[in-house]
Amino acid sequence: MVLNYWLELIRLGKPFRVLRRTPRQRLWTWLPNLLETLVTKFDERIFIHQSSYVDPGAKLGVHTSIWHFVHVEGGAIVGENCNIGQNCYIGNNAVVGNACRLGNSVAIFSHVELGDFVFCAPYMVFTHIDFPRAAVSRREVFVKTLVGTGSTLGANCTVVPGIEIGTGTFVAAGATLTGSTADWSLMIGTPARHVGWVSAYGERIALPLTGQGSWTCPHTGDTYVLEDKSLRRIAGPDDLLSYKPGAKLERRVAV
Repeated sequence: MVLNYWLELIRLGKPFRVLRRTPRQRLWTWLPNLLETLVTKFDERIFIHQSSYVDPGAKLGVHTSIWHFVHVEGGAIVGENCNIGQNCYIGNNAVVGNACRLGNSVAIFSHVELGDFVFCAPYMVFTHIDFPRAAVSRREVFVKTLVGTGSTLGANCTVVPGIEIGTGTFVAAGATLTGSTADWSLMIGTPARHVGWVSAYGERIALPLTGQGSWTCPHTGDTYVLEDKSLRRIAGPDDLLSYKPGAKLERRVAV
């Protein structure tokens, strides 16, 4: 296992920097990552398909599954009870919260942070540079993109960098999201525009975009209160977005 660890470092081009340090410095550089890698590899509560690469130093939560041809970089954080689909990429300084689901071919680049219960549908795209040029490196000026708990990012949608996606936002398939969003908003089109509201359960809320009113979800008992241009959720007795750390998540089956 130690040999495998060093082979992985060689693949990443890291051991040559490490070897220039004193023996004690080298020990404290690679030992924590080695121990964490060993724990992850032998933790039966974490599934990593043999075709995937999880670089030393990556943090994976229990009950998470990493499927075919995934690459998780060493500085990435992936929470508990996540499902990472085929051909995904999670970069350094990227955060995937608890109970998230990434469809096939989704890339979570550096400085993108997902809250809990975020669903990224297949082939949706995060961008992390406003005006990229091949001749200019902008790695030092990446800006954060924050995705709120319970949000859904539809298939083939695009999210520009530096915005904050509100709790429970639903971005439709193929949309281009160019600005921050209100909690529970339904965003459609290119550029995406606010056309309605969607519940935590995943149903249209029968309220206007502005004004006063309330709506109760028949499945969860959640109450949504509209106040001017903002929608506030009051969780019912069966809170879909309540997370219990360490416990295996049983996802709700729609009826």
